[in-house]
Amino acid sequence: MKRFTSAGRRAIEDRNWYAALTLALIIPEICASLEDPGVGKVTKRYVNWCRKWIEPSFTRRVGGVHGMDYVFLTAEDMFQARNSVIHSGMGEIDPAKRDKLDRFEFFAETGSHMNYSAAGGDKFLQLSVEQFAETVFQAAEAWDEGVEGDAAIQAEKAKLLVIHGPGSIVGGIQFR
Repeated sequence: MKRFTSAGRRAIEDRNWYAALTLALIIPEICASLEDPGVGKVTKRYVNWCRKWIEPSFTRRVGGVHGMDYVFLTAEDMFQARNSVIHSGMGEIDPAKRDKLDRFEFFAETGSHMNYSAAGGDKFLQLSVEQFAETVFQAAEAWDEGVEGDAAIQAEKAKLLVIHGPGSIVGGIQFR
């Protein structure tokens, strides 16, 4: 996973916000598919992975000592964000598939992160793209460490895409 998280961090350093965000939204799918390969499982495995690895980072106690834990970003809304951004380049969630949010608003280079608004009935979550992406990258790396001893997952990881450089040899052919 390091090649993906490193690329995402380089995108943040380069202020390439769309690349960082897109990579952060697909990394859970990569991890989840390594755990449970096969077709027809995208939604279930993405949501399950995010529930375990992402939701805790987006859960906060609200209302003081006697308050309650509130999940600002549910696994279901994360999946819908992935669909909206990757498939249509939008931050709005399909009305038929909304959980807690109508849309996402991402900001770059601000200290503001994870603010929920329901002004006028429009429910959105404001996120710092850098902090959101870094949270996902850290979750992927924690997951990766946790599955080091799983032979089946390691076999699937061996199939991950590698972008080769000049001089690489693939299939006995050297590319320049």
